[in-house]
Amino acid sequence: MDSKQHPTREWIEALRLRYPTERTIDEALTRKLQARSGPAYVPSPVSEIATRLERFFAHAMPGARVSQVAPLGGGASKEQFSFTLAQPDGTEARHVLRREPPESVVETHRLREFQMMRAMAGTVPVPDAPWVDAEGQWFDRPAMISRFVEGVTKAPGSGGNVTGLGTGFSPELQDALGGQFVDLLARIHQFDWQSADLDAFDRPEAGSTAGVHQVINWWERIWEEDSYEPMPIIRYTAQWLRANAPPIERVVVVHHDFRAGNFLFDPDTAQVTAVLDWELAHLGDYHEDLAWTLQEGYGYRDAQGRFIVCGLIEQAEFLDRYARTTGFPVDPRKIAYYSVMNTWKSAIIVLATGIRCVIGGKSHQDILLTWLAGFGHVCVDTLLQHLERAENGS
Repeated sequence: MDSKQHPTREWIEALRLRYPTERTIDEALTRKLQARSGPAYVPSPVSEIATRLERFFAHAMPGARVSQVAPLGGGASKEQFSFTLAQPDGTEARHVLRREPPESVVETHRLREFQMMRAMAGTVPVPDAPWVDAEGQWFDRPAMISRFVEGVTKAPGSGGNVTGLGTGFSPELQDALGGQFVDLLARIHQFDWQSADLDAFDRPEAGSTAGVHQVINWWERIWEEDSYEPMPIIRYTAQWLRANAPPIERVVVVHHDFRAGNFLFDPDTAQVTAVLDWELAHLGDYHEDLAWTLQEGYGYRDAQGRFIVCGLIEQAEFLDRYARTTGFPVDPRKIAYYSVMNTWKSAIIVLATGIRCVIGGKSHQDILLTWLAGFGHVCVDTLLQHLERAENGS
């Protein structure tokens, strides 16, 4: 019997002690393990979701009416449903319910996502997020509700590839979106998080490596919880990351998945309408976001061999505009360090968590996660390349 599929209380507590991380991240990971031996995922009928929404709004907004509930496409990590909410005064608006599946390819905490989206409103365009069910009292599992935002993640007719992977944009869209893309990331990193209501987040100390070690613990714990077989490169990389952790000189909001596919834009005006997918956001080093956005899989090389970041903007221009806009120095050594860390995380997601979700029957996205598992060894090859470059200082 696979002991990880039926974890004991003692094993869970040992993991928590061995890999201390942020309080709410620990809550999410522990909740996942405590429920792991439960039943497999069964899609909820739309009628059940509608009933849960009606009960929730009878409490949260008496007199409101729910209609047009429907599953919403996309979302590798969360179930999503769109619905129309009619307020007591008759005002109608579309909303989105995001709910945890029994296990997710990235296990996160809905209160963190909710607080971060509310905090960032007015700094960058984000969906309005009025309600959260952090403990799953109303929706059986943790969930949040946000306003539906119009827009697309890629140009119409651009193909059916997974959004964000090797995305291409026309020269006209590159010109219109590239600068916005950099400026949005800059505004996220310049945000005054210390004045925001973010009590679900631990606040790392500037000038210390403690926050970096918390992130390493977070992901190494996930590997221990979800992996099926040992992989020496994963263990070696964790040790390397600990030994080479740089201090966080300036603590910022790290989006953690800032890339093409995670923002919406109006295809007519080419204006960004919303930055999405805040579930992995945390406080840390801005180089972590820069390195994530610079990943090869999210962009491509043009005919001159220049890397086009997320299919939008040439790498040198991206980094130069970011530095000029923020006034923050861009340290190539830290980008190299976080390139190792981010590729290591990606390998953990596709080679451990995604596979376990599928085999355990706990995911709503079995086909997508099985497909992503094929990228696992590409991640490992890329990880080895990043390690070699970082160790050689190149």
